[in-house]
Amino acid sequence: MHHNQVTTCLKSGGPLSKHCGCPHCALTVCAVCGAYEGALTTDCPGTRVDYDRQTEVYETCLDFTDLRGWHQGAPMKDRTPRFEQTAIATEPSPSDPRSIVAPSIDWATIDRNARLEHELAKKAIAWVLADRTCEDHSVAITRIEAEAGESLVDEVGGGVSPSVLLTRLECEKISFQLAEQRERRCDDEFRQAARVLVSALEEATGSKDP
Repeated sequence: MHHNQVTTCLKSGGPLSKHCGCPHCALTVCAVCGAYEGALTTDCPGTRVDYDRQTEVYETCLDFTDLRGWHQGAPMKDRTPRFEQTAIATEPSPSDPRSIVAPSIDWATIDRNARLEHELAKKAIAWVLADRTCEDHSVAITRIEAEAGESLVDEVGGGVSPSVLLTRLECEKISFQLAEQRERRCDDEFRQAARVLVSALEEATGSKDP
């Protein structure tokens, strides 16, 4: 089945508006599976898709089609979600109890920004861990190079042979290159998450200097 785009604004309960910043108005959201933007599969699974599965769809080649079901397909950037021509509206969201206590506060924006801050924190942690892995491999390469140099100077010693050390060195260099690629990817994702959060904060405050 095809996706069905929501047509109900989360804030007003009315039609979508380009002037609203709620997730329904600002993003392409499926009313059936609940996925949005890069987490949308080619066809709709017909049931709600949880956050972990949406993340997997966004970060890998996991896809869903009516023909094959869940499978590894095209990456997200090459995927085109199929939507029904006629969108359906979701049920209006229940009133937020907080709006009764403090009606002047835009709780939808606060919740959205909190989610973005949480996502930014996750990306920052992933980058730090990836950077540490790069440092560990870099230290290991330096140590093996030193051992190999000493072994070549003292070929009489009973230590590890130079050929074994050189093999270890090549393996460590490959591991470092892979770790460096992951570190760059994590850094890029962290920067993108930071830009999204800053844009949301600027929109909420009406300023370019939040």
